[in-house]
Amino acid sequence: MPTAVMYLSVILLETSVQEVILLIHVLAFSTSHWVCVQSAPIVITRTTLRNCISGFVAGEVTSCCPPDINLNGPIVDFIPRRDRIRNPRLRVRKALQCLSGHELETYTQKLQRGYKLMRALPQDDPRSLFQQNQIHCAYGSGAFMQDGIPGNLTVDIHSNWHFLPWHRMFVYFHEKILQKLLNDHKFSLHFWNFDNGVNANETDSYGEHRHGPRGCFKAGHFFPPLYNDNSSSTFHVNRSIRPFIPNLPVDLSLRNRNEPPLRFADVAVPRNREVMQRAMAAGTIPRDFFGIDIKVGTTRSIPLSDGGSLEFLPHNSVHRWIAGSSSSPATATKDPVFYTFHANVDRLWHVWEKLGMNRTAPADPDWLGAQFLFWDENKVLRRIKIGDCLNIEDFGYTYEPVNDANWMDSANSPDTSPP
Repeated sequence: MPTAVMYLSVILLETSVQEVILLIHVLAFSTSHWVCVQSAPIVITRTTLRNCISGFVAGEVTSCCPPDINLNGPIVDFIPRRDRIRNPRLRVRKALQCLSGHELETYTQKLQRGYKLMRALPQDDPRSLFQQNQIHCAYGSGAFMQDGIPGNLTVDIHSNWHFLPWHRMFVYFHEKILQKLLNDHKFSLHFWNFDNGVNANETDSYGEHRHGPRGCFKAGHFFPPLYNDNSSSTFHVNRSIRPFIPNLPVDLSLRNRNEPPLRFADVAVPRNREVMQRAMAAGTIPRDFFGIDIKVGTTRSIPLSDGGSLEFLPHNSVHRWIAGSSSSPATATKDPVFYTFHANVDRLWHVWEKLGMNRTAPADPDWLGAQFLFWDENKVLRRIKIGDCLNIEDFGYTYEPVNDANWMDSANSPDTSPP
C-alpha cells in the first residue's frame, strides 16, 4: 500500500464521522487547487509587471523592470486579422541578400532612419531601443514571477515551448514601432537568411540572384553589410570580430562563443546544412521542435537542451557567433541585427509547418492560452495569446521564398557532425 494511502487510513481510523466528512472536503479542495496550479497557462498581467524583480542570467544579476510610468492605462486585447483588415495586401518580408540597387538603397535609408528615431526616444518610452531591450531582458532573465504562485516561481521565454511564439510577437510589435516612427505602414523588417549557404541556378536576365516570381536564390549566410556601417544607427559596437571578416559565413554549429576556429565556406557550409537538416527536416514531433512545456507551477527552465531543435541549433549558435551583447538574453536586443536575425527564425518556423509529415503546433490549451503583454507602436499595452499568433497572415505579413532546398537535401550529404 502506498505511504500516502496508509497515512490517510490511519487518520480515518482515529477520526469521527463528522471530522472525516470535513477532511474529505479539505482534501478535495486542496487536490482541485493543486491540479489547477499544475495545469494552467502562463499569463502575464499588469500585476506581473508591477511585481518585477531583479533577474539572473549566466551568474549575473539583471535589472530590466519596466518603469512605473508605462504600467498605467488600458490593456487592449490583440485581435487576429485586424492588421490584415486595415491593410488587405500582405507585407512581404524579403531576404536581405537579394536586395540590390534602388531597393537596397531605399530600404537601408529607411531602416537606419527608423533606428535613429528609436534610439532618440526617451529611455522611459516603451518604444525606445533601450526599453525594447529591457522587455526582452525581463522576459528572458526570470524577472517576472508567476502571479499568485507560492515559491516565487518565475517566467522565462527561452529553452521551452514559449520561445517561438513569444519572439514572433516581439518582432511583430517591434516592426510596428518602426512603421509608426517612419510613418510608413507598408514597411517590412526584412530577414537575414543565415541558413542559406548555396547560390541556386535561378538567375534573372542579368545573371544576378534577385527577387523574382520564385523568390530569392542567393546565398545569405554572410553577416548583412548594412548592419556593419559604423556611422549608422544599425551598427552595434559590442560584437565579436567574426561579423567584420569578409567572406566568413555564419557558423551554425558553434557551441561555444569562445570557440577559436573561423570556419570559412568550405568547412562551414556542409556543417551548416547538417545543422539545418537536423533542426528542421528531421523534426516532426512538436516537443522536439518547440521545446519542453512550461505551465503555471513549473520552475524556470535553465538547461539549453530543454529548448526546441530550432532554438538549440542554429538559433543559439548565431548568438554565439555574433557574440558580444548577443551572447546574453539581457543585452542581445541592444543590437539591431537581433530583429532581422529573429525574423528569419520566425520564417523557419513558418517553413517547418509547410514541410508536412504531421508537423503541427502543440494543441495543448496551456500552450495556446498562454498570454503575454507588449507595448505597441502607440505605447498601449497589448495582451496577446499564443493561439492568436499561429498564422502569420493574421499579422499582415508573409515571407519571400528562398532556397530552403539547400538544407532539405542535405540528408544524403556526408556526415559533417560537430566534433
